[in-house]
Amino acid sequence: MTRKTSCCGICENSNLPSICPVCVNYRLNEYSTVLKSLKGRRDALYGRLSEVLLAKGKADDQLSWRVLQNEKLARLKEKLRQQKEQVSQGKAKIEKMSHDLKIQYEFLGSATSMLEKNRAEQLEKFYPNLICTQNLGHMAITSELLHKQSVVVKQICKLFPQRRVIVDGEKKDTLSGQYDSICNARLPRGLDPHSVPSNELGASLGYMVQLLNLVVRCICAPALHNSGFAGSCSRIWQRDSYWDARPSSRSGEYPLFIPRQNFCSSGGEASWYDRSCSNSGSSSDFGVTSMESDRKPRLDSSSSSSFNYASASLHSIESHKDLQKGIALLKKSVACITAYCYNTLCLEVPAEASTFETFARLLATLSSSKEVRSVFSLKMSGSSDPYSVIRFYNI
Repeated sequence: MTRKTSCCGICENSNLPSICPVCVNYRLNEYSTVLKSLKGRRDALYGRLSEVLLAKGKADDQLSWRVLQNEKLARLKEKLRQQKEQVSQGKAKIEKMSHDLKIQYEFLGSATSMLEKNRAEQLEKFYPNLICTQNLGHMAITSELLHKQSVVVKQICKLFPQRRVIVDGEKKDTLSGQYDSICNARLPRGLDPHSVPSNELGASLGYMVQLLNLVVRCICAPALHNSGFAGSCSRIWQRDSYWDARPSSRSGEYPLFIPRQNFCSSGGEASWYDRSCSNSGSSSDFGVTSMESDRKPRLDSSSSSSFNYASASLHSIESHKDLQKGIALLKKSVACITAYCYNTLCLEVPAEASTFETFARLLATLSSSKEVRSVFSLKMSGSSDPYSVIRFYNI
């Protein structure tokens, strides 16, 4: 191989090593340049090879992932097919069972109707006197029950007499007009708690609460609201639910008296339900809102002309509104029981009478055993069912 020319005459001869430092450095630089170029090419090729290997690895991973997913999809499709087959088999089995049950129900229904028909024929053929005797026995029991109920209601009416009074304006309280009274204490007119003196208001409403609780238990009528009797400091509330007789909140208890200024606040007291017993009758709304002839007075300033909202404090305004709500709940309960009993006796509710007056008329009707028995006889005369006595009186 021929060497390249050097920079000196000695080293320019062919096939001779370089001797002088200049020639040696020249040739070393030349070799270094060649090595650097080869190293750069090698790095470039290595980078391309790495990229190719990385891409090939990714492609292999994707290919293996696709194969794995295809296997899973195939297994899921097979499982879906098996489940569809099971569902179709289950539906067929259910349809067959439903058809068999329907046939059995039809057979049982026809057999039951045939048995009832045969039983009725046998009873009419062999035991006609037994049916008549049972019917008469039920009527006698019900008649005796109505008589005892009328006696109890009459005693209750003697304990809590109700009447309609007319008051002239010559008394000290300067209140005149017609009033419903109980135990010689006047009841408020409409929803105005100031239509009667405060001492009569608490006493009359307390008497009405106790009378209502006694009547509800005696005639087994549903009570729309719960009330606690405490003399002239009674209260009324809407129960939280059918199973819970407690009020839904402290603000749901309404007084039936005008509280004193220093005892009105009840922030630290216990609930009225916790302090006193409550009526355990079930609550049921029969769609009766009020039978008051005043055409449902509103709970605002217009319903109480004797209460001055402008000069009253916030505390007295809240107490006045709570008292109005309590009177409204009490009247609604009285109206509900009155309508329920009138409907049970198949009588018309008096249209022009007030709520308390209609309730007093109802108690007078229930206390008269002759009237109740006559209504019962009219009810039973139009029924041919021997067991309608039980359904009529809910025995």
